[in-house]
Formats: sequence, C-alpha cells, structure tokens
Amino acid sequence: MGTAGHVDHGKTALIKALTDIDCDTHKEEKERGITINLGFSHLDLPSGESIGIVDVPGHKDFIKTMVAGAFGIDIILLVIAADSGVMPQTIEHLNIIKMLGIKNAIVALNKADLVDEETLELAKEEVQELLKNTGLKNAPIVGVSSINKKGINELIQLIDKQILNIPEKNKDDFFRMTIDRIFSAKGFGSIVTGSVLNGMIQSGKEVILLPDFNKVKIRSIQRHGQSVEKAFSGDRAALNLTGFKVDDFKRGMILSDRKIDETQMIDATLSLFENDIQLELWTNVIFLTGTFECLTKIHLLDKDVLNNNETAIVQILLEKPYILLNKDKFIIRNTSNDITLGGGTIIDVDPLHHKRRTPKLMKTLTEFVEATLNSDKLFDLIKLELKKENKPLAVGEISNKIKKPVDDILKECENDDSNSIIIYKSSDKEILIINSTEVDYYNKIVEIIKQWHEKNPLLEEGVDTMAFAGKLGLNSKTGKIYLEELIKKINNDGIIRKIGNTWALKDYSVTIDSKMMEQLNWLEKIILSYEMELPLNSEIESQAKAKNISKDKLKMMLKYLTKTNKLYFHEGDYLHSKIVDPCRNILLIELKKKEKGINEKELRLLLNCTKKVCQVLLGIYINEGFVSKKTFYIHITEKGKKKCKVK
Repeated sequence: MGTAGHVDHGKTALIKALTDIDCDTHKEEKERGITINLGFSHLDLPSGESIGIVDVPGHKDFIKTMVAGAFGIDIILLVIAADSGVMPQTIEHLNIIKMLGIKNAIVALNKADLVDEETLELAKEEVQELLKNTGLKNAPIVGVSSINKKGINELIQLIDKQILNIPEKNKDDFFRMTIDRIFSAKGFGSIVTGSVLNGMIQSGKEVILLPDFNKVKIRSIQRHGQSVEKAFSGDRAALNLTGFKVDDFKRGMILSDRKIDETQMIDATLSLFENDIQLELWTNVIFLTGTFECLTKIHLLDKDVLNNNETAIVQILLEKPYILLNKDKFIIRNTSNDITLGGGTIIDVDPLHHKRRTPKLMKTLTEFVEATLNSDKLFDLIKLELKKENKPLAVGEISNKIKKPVDDILKECENDDSNSIIIYKSSDKEILIINSTEVDYYNKIVEIIKQWHEKNPLLEEGVDTMAFAGKLGLNSKTGKIYLEELIKKINNDGIIRKIGNTWALKDYSVTIDSKMMEQLNWLEKIILSYEMELPLNSEIESQAKAKNISKDKLKMMLKYLTKTNKLYFHEGDYLHSKIVDPCRNILLIELKKKEKGINEKELRLLLNCTKKVCQVLLGIYINEGFVSKKTFYIHITEKGKKKCKVK
C-alpha cells in the first residue's frame, strides 16, 4: 500500500497512527515537517495478513520521489485533510495513480478532529465528485484522526477487506525488483530494499544486478521486518547481498534472475492530464518510471497533436538507456520538471524505428496495444512480435523479446488450430514465421527465379541459394536455416528443380529465337577473329553496344557459348574451342614423346603464341587434368595420355 495526497495533509502522521512507525527518519524531514524521501513501514492486519506501506512525499518538488514510491503499489491510501479538502497535489497524485494503473484505493479524510460532522460530510461529497469519473469511484471514504485515533480501527478493517480485491501475482514469472534504498548494516554488509515487481526470489540464490550484469548473492531476506526464506511479487523486501558495495549503487538499478537488455527506444500509449498543455508531433519531456528519470523525445504516431484528456500511440526516444518491459507504466513531466503532463504504458521495448507513419504501421501498432494491454493470450504476443519483425525468428529470440519461456511459446504455437504461425524444427533450432510472411517469401523466390530466366534465356541453370539470402535479407544464421527449409518446400511442391548448385523453374527450358541465334553467331565469329590472341573485353563490349547488346546480355551469351563447348574460360580470359582443342592435341603429342616434359618457353615456341595466351592455355589444360606442372616443367597425366590423338 502507498500513500498519496497533498503536502501537510498528514500522510506520515496517519501511517504512524496505524503502525506506530515514523516514516520521517531524516534530520531535514524533522526540521521542515514534511516528507522528502520515501518512507517504509508495515501493518499487521486482523486477518493475519501483513501489508507493506510506502509513504510518499506530497510536496510538488518531490513528485519524482512520489512516482518512485508508487511504482509497484497494489492499493493506494489517498489522504485528504478534512479541513482543507482537495488541493493541487491531491489531483496530481490522483492522476499519477490512475496512470500507473492502480485500481484499489481507500480515501482517508484525515484531521477529522478539526472539523464538525457537517464539514466532514461536505469533504466526503467533494471526494466523491472528484472520483466519480475515475476507476476509483467506488473507493471507500473514512474520516480519521492521527491525534485522537478516531476512525483508525475502521480504516484498518477497510484495508483488511480491500486487500481481498488484489489479484494474485504470477509467482512463476521471472524475478525483477527495483532498488529504492541501499545502506550498510554492521555485521551484515550491503542491504537493498525495494518492491518485488515480478516472480519470486529466495535466500541463497544468485541474482543479476542490472544494468551492469554483475552477479550478487542473496544472503538473507526480510519482509515487513521479519526474516523469510522467500519474497514474492507484490512484496516490499529487504535483501542482504554479498558481492555488492554501497558505492557500486546507481539510481535506477534493478535486481533480476536473468539478463535483461537495456533499451533507448520504446513504443507506448500516452495519455495527457487536464492541464492546458498539448504535445506537438515531436516534444521533449522528462520521463519517469520507478526510480529512473531522464530527458526524452516523444514522437506522436497516430496523431499530429495530442490534447488534454486524449490518448495517442507514441515512440519514445530516451536520452539514456534503461531496463524496461512491456506493460511497465511511466509518467511524463515538462522539461522544467514542475508540471506532470500525463503518462502511459509501454507496449514494445524493442520496436522498429518508425520514420513513416503509414496506415499499415498504425494497424500493427493498434494490434500491439490490444495484445499487450488488453489480452492475456501469449499466442497474440508471439504473433505480433513475428508480424513486427516480418521475418523468421528462432524461438529463443522471441523468448528474449517477450520474456516468456521457450517451451511455453512452442506449446502455444503447436496447439494453435488456425495455422497462422508455421514451425520449422531443425537440428539446430526451432524457427517460427507468420504464414502470410512465408507466402510472401515463397512468391518472391519464384519471382526471382522467373526474372533470372527472363534476363538469362540462354542459361539452363537458375539462382544460387546464397543469392536468395541476399535479396530477401535472410543472411542471419536463422534466416539461412529457414531459407533452406522453404526452398525444400517449394521444390517438393513441384515448382522448382535443382540444377548444379542453382534453382530453376521446373518447366523452364532454353529456347533460342532467330535474332538470338544471329547474335550468338556474330559473337562467336568476333572471338574467332582474334585467332591466337586473347579477345579484349573492352573491344567486344564496344562492338556489342553498337548492336544494342548490353553488358549483362553479353555475359550471358559468353556463358552460353562456354556451356555449349564453344569457349574455354580461365581466370577471366577466354579462347574459342577451335583454338584450344587443336593446341591441346599438339601439346599432348609432344609431351607423350618427352618423358621429362617441356617448359613454358618451349610451349610458346611449339604453339607459336604469346606468353599470356600460353599461360591461359596451360591453365585450361591443368584444370582439365590433362597435364600437370609441379616445377618448371609441364608433364602429361594418365588422363592426358588417353586423350592424346596421334595423327
């Protein structure tokens, strides 16, 4: 339970009357008579339950401390002085309470000893009017006095009854706790206190201090002043840690049982309070959540202007990184930090950078809001994460993003009857993809092959698998595994066939029209005209351009002539077969006669060719396996002897 209300309305005095614990422990608080820091106490209830209490400051200068205290609270004790009524910080605190999603409240009309019954009744009516359009409209109201203890027992009974409305927390979730205080105790070492936001922790366990990822061990746990073995979600807890010093502490630190990455960009819903201030498309504000505070830039996504009492979907760019999770609440204040503007809920801690506000983006973001805030279905969250990324994801990646166990995610997808998510299980990992995304990839692969055939009508082979990976953005390990599975599926569907290391359409065959045949004959004639010289690419490209043959088409034609054994290629150079084949036979006949072999100079004289042509010919013959050259001498191989044709 947390307190809320205007400064000097007696929150701390009321807590002392309830618990006999004074939450103002600092010298400055005593001197000024106001709460500056968070105060902590607990109340043992008649039912046997025990409730932790966070006493927050009411002064406007300490709103960020109030937000830190209210983060993780289940029930609010809204304290309003009966003799003063509703005041500015009453309304500001109430707005923050609503924005943080706290739905359980009790209103204590404090200082009831200073007013008569009629004034007390008027104060109750004022509170009812204040709450009538809020989720706290049914909150019980009780007049109390911290001085003469009037109404204190009734308030305790109401608290005992009200906690029955607090839903059970998920204790199987992962552990997360904000740290709001740290101190050293003689003989114990470092002690941290905070609110357990998720899961459960027990003494003796190792946890991670975030964002530094340092491991610390829990020596012991206290809850409400009593030593316990475990602390659960919703508890106020004090943890005695080993491996952590007071000097290591930085405001905003979190304890968790797992690593959680920081983020500097989030998508969220944002609502403005009634304060005559509107937000433009881009606005700088101060962002508060738990014990974290930083300057922030807000980008409106579904509106051009956000007015009072309106809600928008926004992208928030934090000035410094912090650890946040979906569904976390936040508050924003103006950059002067003197007006609380509004607040909201995080819907995505790992969003894409939204540069264009397209209708498709708005649809996806609206679905994100629904799935994150209004749906408890894990399947919806999985589906939306896949839709957002619009690519295949390993189950482990999704687990890290939505903070749910891998087994739960797989089970959820396997039990889905809609088949909207496809599962691929390789020996390495399980991969998920949205059905509609796979249809897009499927069609794109077929279209890529089709376009390849259109550009390369002379080539029987198709597209290499790695080329698909580059064109479709599937270069990651997960992407490559998925691509292999998808190609296998398209092949099994009878749409494509494998040729060498490439994929072609199953019904595709090379066809050569008369115009193409004329161009091929022209190219072959040009290459032959070089005789025992290497054709120059620049010259051939120039002549091809004059005949309206592009570079790409020329490459295809050269490739076709090679596949039809009209050309031989070696390291970018090429020669016509009518040059290569006779020279090969001349060389093999000579080598068969000379057991010791011949050198390159002798080869040039034998073939009457230049040094460059000699090297190209020799490279071709070595690659064919007909000759070998281990030192300076060229020798015939057994394969060459069989190939040799003696005239």
